[in-house]
Amino acid sequence: MRVLLIHGFVCDSRFWEPQVALLRGLGYEVIAPDLPFHGGPTEGVAPSLEGLADWVVGTHLQQPAVLIGHSLGGMIALQIAHDHASQVSGLALIDSFPSLELNRGLLPGMFRDMGPGDVRQWVETTRAELLLQMTLPVHDALWPTVLAFDARAWLESIACPVLGIYGGRGLYSAADAPALREHLGLGRGAGHSEVVVVEQASHFVQLERPEEVKAALGQWLAEKFGNG
Repeated sequence: MRVLLIHGFVCDSRFWEPQVALLRGLGYEVIAPDLPFHGGPTEGVAPSLEGLADWVVGTHLQQPAVLIGHSLGGMIALQIAHDHASQVSGLALIDSFPSLELNRGLLPGMFRDMGPGDVRQWVETTRAELLLQMTLPVHDALWPTVLAFDARAWLESIACPVLGIYGGRGLYSAADAPALREHLGLGRGAGHSEVVVVEQASHFVQLERPEEVKAALGQWLAEKFGNG
């Protein structure tokens, strides 16, 4: 089984390092590219969410895969699951939302109650370096398309299994996961969906609490797709 990890806005493949090790250890074929304008190739790619989604499909989806996306990466994965359903076996959203309006209303705050200080420092330093590489014109073209993204009108079309893993930010506990699933609209699709809340974690939950994210991903993948 192929697993494609799609990182977030002003991030790169390094933000997936704990998960790459886990998934390869379980026998999955793992692809974790740097997106265009985030260290990856840019020629012929439009600086928009749709342009990034087209690049992912054209470059890495010659065969079906499970898509795992963090933040913007989850939005890209949702767009691909809508436009190219036959190429998406499953969809895991890591602190990613069908729209940023839901993000602001339900789970605001990128760093609220964030875990170890070294994680926050690494995230802030790395993203600052990546932002300089992206350039301001690209940022100013790409970011409005992220703001405009809204999958709520077509979530019903998502037929594959869906997993959502969210940092609770001190606002949600593990027991709140079913309610959060409904608030996010992830239960509208035809496929099985579930949500996991990692209590007290924040937006970069895969780095803050890698063991809990790895456990949730590993269990979901094994149940839905077997090991490797």
